Amino acid sequence: MNSLPVNKQLHISPQRIIIFIFITVVLAIMCGSVLALPPHSSGDRAGQFNQGIPVYWPYHVLFISIGFILVFTGFIIARFHKTGHWYKTHWILEATGGACILAGIFVGVYMVALSGIPPLRNIHEILGMIVGILIVIAILLGYFIKRANESKNVIRMSHRWVGRIILALLVINIILGFFYLLMVLRL
Repeated sequence: MNSLPVNKQLHISPQRIIIFIFITVVLAIMCGSVLALPPHSSGDRAGQFNQGIPVYWPYHVLFISIGFILVFTGFIIARFHKTGHWYKTHWILEATGGACILAGIFVGVYMVALSGIPPLRNIHEILGMIVGILIVIAILLGYFIKRANESKNVIRMSHRWVGRIILALLVINIILGFFYLLMVLRL
């Protein structure tokens, strides 16, 4: 007994299965590289390690998690729930989520700087910086969609693809962050 009409049923295409397998393999490779990081020793330059990462990582996780939830919700509204006020809701969710993610990135940078660990030495930190730059680009592209005259479709398509890339990188980076946290804190 199906409650959905035939044309509205969920269809998983072979392309989506291949993409899922590809993402799973990429995640396995990336997570494996995080687990291969050398363990932190007390003889390193990280004399203030206990003042950085153990103190500030909950705030980093909180900002990034809230930001991800808001950005993902804004994506769902723009993609699947276009009602009367979808654009304003999408804009508010994306701007607020982007601000939370950028705040989480700033907390992460501060946390690493305070700990004494050299910055941008692992894939989690590098992807975090890339996500931050892409969020600013996506917000600017979204702003210019309504204001463009000639290249509106190019800007709209760029905005959509940058947003999709941001979501994918956020998922990957959140998973990497958990692995990296376990590695650094030795939980």
